[in-house]
Amino acid sequence: MIPAAIEAGFGELGKHGSVINPEFGSAFRLGAVLTDAPFEPTPKRTFGVDEFCLHCRICEEACPPEAIAPEKKMVRGVVKWSVNFDRCIPFFAETSGCAICIAVCPWSRPGVGLNLAAKLARRSERKGGTE
Repeated sequence: MIPAAIEAGFGELGKHGSVINPEFGSAFRLGAVLTDAPFEPTPKRTFGVDEFCLHCRICEEACPPEAIAPEKKMVRGVVKWSVNFDRCIPFFAETSGCAICIAVCPWSRPGVGLNLAAKLARRSERKGGTE
């Protein structure tokens, strides 16, 4: 569901491997409904998550099995944030869950995401481009 959600403009991929939405952060579950209803396509959008995650290490440092990479990697021909699920899954199974990375992500704190997105947009404007 993550690639479809990103392409539909729901959010951007965060370092922790989940979608970050400007309003909800990563604290949500994706779902889908198949329909032939005539919806207008929603364009993909960026609001600074990529640049933010590049400099933020909160989820990376909080990850007990050290499954979150500090830099992007080539995955199936695309350079993107990647989580080593071979490290993640055993810890998840041993502790009956995890989601520490989502819980500690600054975007996931209620009321923070929209302010963060606005701040990053202002920073981008000062730099003279879009991030």
